[in-house]
Amino acid sequence: MRGYKAATFQLSDRTKKILQKFSASCSLPASLVLRSKIVLLASEGWSNPQIIAATGAAYTTVSKWRNRFYNSTELIAHTEESLDADGSSQELERAVRSVLSDKQRPGKKTVFTPEQILLINELACKDPKDFGWELSHWNLPALAAETARQGIAGSISPASVQRFLNLAGIAPWKNRYWLNSPEKHEDPDSFKKKIEIICSLYLESCKLSEDGTEVYSTDEMTGIQALERKYPDRPVCPGRPALHEFEYVRHGTLSMIAFLRIADGTIHAPYINKTRNEQDFCHAVRQLVGQSADKKYIIICDGLNTHKSESLVRLTAELCHLPDELGIKGKEGILKSMKSRETFLMCEDHRIRFVYTPKHSSWVNQIEIWFGIVTRKLLKKSSYISTEEMAQSILNFIRQYNLTAKAFNWKYTG
Repeated sequence: MRGYKAATFQLSDRTKKILQKFSASCSLPASLVLRSKIVLLASEGWSNPQIIAATGAAYTTVSKWRNRFYNSTELIAHTEESLDADGSSQELERAVRSVLSDKQRPGKKTVFTPEQILLINELACKDPKDFGWELSHWNLPALAAETARQGIAGSISPASVQRFLNLAGIAPWKNRYWLNSPEKHEDPDSFKKKIEIICSLYLESCKLSEDGTEVYSTDEMTGIQALERKYPDRPVCPGRPALHEFEYVRHGTLSMIAFLRIADGTIHAPYINKTRNEQDFCHAVRQLVGQSADKKYIIICDGLNTHKSESLVRLTAELCHLPDELGIKGKEGILKSMKSRETFLMCEDHRIRFVYTPKHSSWVNQIEIWFGIVTRKLLKKSSYISTEEMAQSILNFIRQYNLTAKAFNWKYTG
């Protein structure tokens, strides 16, 4: 009834400050802000109709929280008395917030026991083929059917299965590919040492640069297709994403060799051509090293045969002013085998030194990160009528990218 006299009460300074803080908050739940305003106005002697007019709340809401706070004033006062005069008000804040919060509701009675949920999650982590299902991975209806068939639960819906999987963070229909490095298992000490050397070069690249040694990461990006969309793109507009024509015309492919300067994340000496043989790689290296004849270079790359070629050995010897007695490929000397050429190219005494990543460990080569960037930001959605246009577009992108480039935040240490 609206004719009865509303409860009246007074607030201490501490409690009032807490309620004022709650009522002015932009981050607390809107319900808590509204309830704090109701209690503050009620403590100042406002009637329920006046509070309704000021806050826009329903009569039942105003009456409910006014009365609940009034009935809890002894609890608030007891909590405040237990605090020191200059102590923290956190305990009092928790008490006020508890009074103005909804009471815990019992909810619907649980149908499935924790043991059943664990068994369902365990089943979701197994191969469906082991249970006679010709599936590459579980789907929700199949998982619900198998749960019932095994007697884990008499009956269960796909929606219930999904709820349990979501709580456990299990998604059998999702997968990620990975490439195992054989060297990691065959020679773990060698693998660990190579990774640690590369990571240390990344972390010390700025200091090395100050001392006159530049650290670069390089690789080839192959099979870059010049694709022309058959129809023009439709730009993004309110309520609709950009539209790209699915059909395209191929105008050839290119390969790109690029060098990422680890110290600042810029791209140097990009080399774009239709081929990517050992001569192409040597040309790219010469283009990079030719920028400065007095600096030292450490170039991180994978173990591709073109990165350990006879041409690269001869180029390194030429640029480092080393003797010409290199031997004969396949017979003797430095050129005899890929292993002997690798040892020569990795020599720390040379002005130009190569450091090789372990097999199938492209994740440790930072240039691969940049290849992903240029693919996402340029190549994936662009349309080109020729390989020449695409090559120029890539070079323009690199110039633009270098203006704001930053070194990658590498934290892995091996």
